[in-house]
Amino acid sequence: SVLGGATEGNLDSFVSRKSMTLIFREVLRKLVSFILDSSFSSVKQASALFDSEENCLGLDSKNTANVVDMARFALQIVEGSFFCLRALDEESGLVSSISAAVFIIDWEYRMSVAVEDALDDESRKKIKARMDICESAHGYLSNISNLWKSFSGDVRKGIRSILICTIRLAIFREDKLDNKKFAALCCMMMTDVLEHLCQDQYEEQNLLDHLLSKGDMWPWWITPDLNSMEGLSKSDTEGIYAYGNYKFVSLIDKLIYKLGLHKVIACDDLDILPLLTKDSANTKVTSRAWVAAEVLCTWKWPEGSAATSFLPQLVSFAKSRNYSSYGSILDSIFSILFDGALIYGENCSQSLLHAWPTLGEDMEDIEEPFLRALVSFLFTLLKENIWGPEKAMALFQLLVDKLFVGEAVNSNCLRILPSILCVLVPTLCQRSIRSSECTNKDGKPDPLNENQMQDAVKSWIQRILLFPPLVTWQTGQDMEEWFHLVFSCYPLKATGGNEIMKLDRDIDHEERVLLLNLFRKQRNESGRSIAANQLPVVQILLSKLMVICLGYCWREFDEEDWEFLFFHLRCWIESAVLVMEEVAENVNEIVTEHSSSDNADLIHKKLEESVLISDNSLINISKNSVFSFSFLCGLLELQPTEDTDNLNPLRTERWDPIKNQILESILRLFFSTGIAEAIAGSYSFEAASIISASRFYHRSFWESVASSVLRSPPHTRDEAAKSIKLWGLSKGPISSLYAILFSSRPMPSLQLAAFAVLSTEPVSKLAVFGEGIAPCLEFDSNTYQESINLDLSPEENIHLTKELSYIIEKLPYDVLDMDLVAEQRVHLFLAWSLLLSHLSSLPSLSNPRERLVQYIQNSANPLILDCLFQHLLSDLSLMHVLKKKDGELPNVISEAATAAKCSITSGSVLFSVESLWPIDPVKMAAFAGAIYGLMLRLLPAYVWGWFSDLRDRSTSSMIESFTRTWCSPPLVANELSLVCIFI
Repeated sequence: SVLGGATEGNLDSFVSRKSMTLIFREVLRKLVSFILDSSFSSVKQASALFDSEENCLGLDSKNTANVVDMARFALQIVEGSFFCLRALDEESGLVSSISAAVFIIDWEYRMSVAVEDALDDESRKKIKARMDICESAHGYLSNISNLWKSFSGDVRKGIRSILICTIRLAIFREDKLDNKKFAALCCMMMTDVLEHLCQDQYEEQNLLDHLLSKGDMWPWWITPDLNSMEGLSKSDTEGIYAYGNYKFVSLIDKLIYKLGLHKVIACDDLDILPLLTKDSANTKVTSRAWVAAEVLCTWKWPEGSAATSFLPQLVSFAKSRNYSSYGSILDSIFSILFDGALIYGENCSQSLLHAWPTLGEDMEDIEEPFLRALVSFLFTLLKENIWGPEKAMALFQLLVDKLFVGEAVNSNCLRILPSILCVLVPTLCQRSIRSSECTNKDGKPDPLNENQMQDAVKSWIQRILLFPPLVTWQTGQDMEEWFHLVFSCYPLKATGGNEIMKLDRDIDHEERVLLLNLFRKQRNESGRSIAANQLPVVQILLSKLMVICLGYCWREFDEEDWEFLFFHLRCWIESAVLVMEEVAENVNEIVTEHSSSDNADLIHKKLEESVLISDNSLINISKNSVFSFSFLCGLLELQPTEDTDNLNPLRTERWDPIKNQILESILRLFFSTGIAEAIAGSYSFEAASIISASRFYHRSFWESVASSVLRSPPHTRDEAAKSIKLWGLSKGPISSLYAILFSSRPMPSLQLAAFAVLSTEPVSKLAVFGEGIAPCLEFDSNTYQESINLDLSPEENIHLTKELSYIIEKLPYDVLDMDLVAEQRVHLFLAWSLLLSHLSSLPSLSNPRERLVQYIQNSANPLILDCLFQHLLSDLSLMHVLKKKDGELPNVISEAATAAKCSITSGSVLFSVESLWPIDPVKMAAFAGAIYGLMLRLLPAYVWGWFSDLRDRSTSSMIESFTRTWCSPPLVANELSLVCIFI
């Protein structure tokens, strides 16, 4: 009442202006005393941010009760005289400090609420004593949130300055809060300051500049001073994952999501005519490309990463604007990252790159932060067609120009170029795009771009030809870097389900001859001995060279070339087999020796150590070998008939035994990893997960293995399974396949390969009945039928393998309550697919078929049909309500109906399994339709018995309608075709 200013129109005061100032200084002192007594370090340290003149007043005693009481009284004064405080324009520092103090007390309230669950009793007691005042400040700010903009520009600027410094202090000093909660709190605080204390976009940008400005701990990698190379900071012993940097980038990520990348990074909202305020008239704000580069170098942070959050935001920003508004900032980001990569190129290790470069595959393998950021940035822009072939060619020329400094080679540039070209060259090879965009004056494709790249690549190969052969490798040479540079210019990618390589570049005769000469130079020197030089780097480079030369020069191979290739492929793959079999044996030993142990942690630790492959070069070499062999098999399959009479040495029967040996070795790799998981699974689910998770460290290798397994002929599978059975471990080949199919950490390509082997001869009978009923693996159908007839005597009950029996008989009860794409639901459908596939392969009216049908009717849980129609009933119900008899079918029903027709007609569900991954609701619905269709064809009585027991008339009506409309016609057609055959 003495000060006045409780309402906007009431500024009458009983004290002079000088006395009013002294009173408010005392108010500030009480608030600062309260802030200094906080248990949060960022709040306590914020007291140093206030006007130095105010801090000279001294502080109250540290008696907590007195501090709290006096702060409560001071806050009441502020609440009761807000408009009087606003009128003290000449005391902008004092007004800013008092206002900021209230905001900081509110900040303590927000942190206290967020951290309450993690506090000990003493800290909770102390915070509780202060919460009333903090909560009052929070409520007060909420009530007057719309009035802060009425303060003068100097006051608002002072408040903003203190609050931004407080946020930065909190980021680097607070450690009590969970990182996720903390970043959200800081983002909320920042958006409140932007909303309540900024009048125009220039004030907002100046505030963001203040937040992002250089400090002692930020930025970690890049500074805003881009005029000199000194602007690039160097990592220290703490590395890139500095705690504060993590949290700062997490805040930036959230601000971008909240405010938009255009405001936080691009600053393109400043195109609007600014309000001519004192704070904005003489201020120039430019884009913050350096912040984007810092985020990309940080790579991962709490609740986000460059790949999953920042780059998608950047893509959305670029696609929503014309090139003129984003082109310069993208160029700036590229330049910053490229300059940083050049500076730290000496830290780049070629061994960290992929054994074979694949677009977008595991950028984490590139450990140098600038190079990883640059490659992921470039890959994303090219993949999303934000940058096209013309831009790619301009960048290619820029990179090539940087390779030499005068006559000397820029070694740092040489080390980083392969990773960059791996993602750049494929865009240069997009002929369809290039033909429409890169044309000459006559409208014809301009060969200039292609010639520029070909000339550069040829010169690089010629340079490599001057080096001695790889087998004479000596450390200190640049051979490795030059080889990697050339390799990056020959993009090969897998297409289709069988992983056949596609050549993305067309090369002329001269370049092909150079490649072939490089290949034969290695062949002539090393002869037929792989022992000439066993250095991993030599073997990796040689295996990569074989992939390229096989892809681009195989038509020119002579018999000696093929002999050189096959010999090395077989040796490399067999080396990997020995390692994987050793892993399986170690797992078997660990589980066998400790099966009765209660120390699960010890077992799991030993298993983790057993599957750890310290020499990644072996996997990389084997991956290249399997990739080459897969391509080789594809060549044989795709060669036209008229080439049969050619004198191509590849077609000679001499190589058939070697090819079979290599394929059998690949199958042994496949069985070995499955056996390891099966043995570990016999101990615990967690143990099996350790084995399956280890495959993801070398995912592309196992995908290449799966590709070759799918191509393998029955006799090779038979030989591989026999050799595994003779191995004598606690699990056999069938358990191995089921472990992969029902893996706790499934890999789709391996699951499909396992299903293909389990569902086809000669393994399928063992997959269903086990070794006790079908003990032999002969492929002859007559022998197989006699064996089954002998084993399934009328006196014996039929028994499925334990992997199938549990799922078929018990699992449907659990699956009914699971999500439609749950892992166990997928396993249930796959198990039934195997059982139905085997039933379909048995001769009609044969005793084995009748016995298996009888088993299904007696023992198989009919709830499987309920599980199948869970995928369809909601859409069937919708159709029934809307009565869309002649309208467009819902996608789920359409896919399920098509799959049901196909399975009825073909007698197989393999087509549905092949298209199942990646799992989604529509594919699962189609899978359910395929299984239902095959059940109707093979088990009509079983389906009818289930249908007759349905009590829900609405459900039975919809199922009957689906069956009558889409399943009955192909069933009738199938029966008529059988009648015609017998007639």
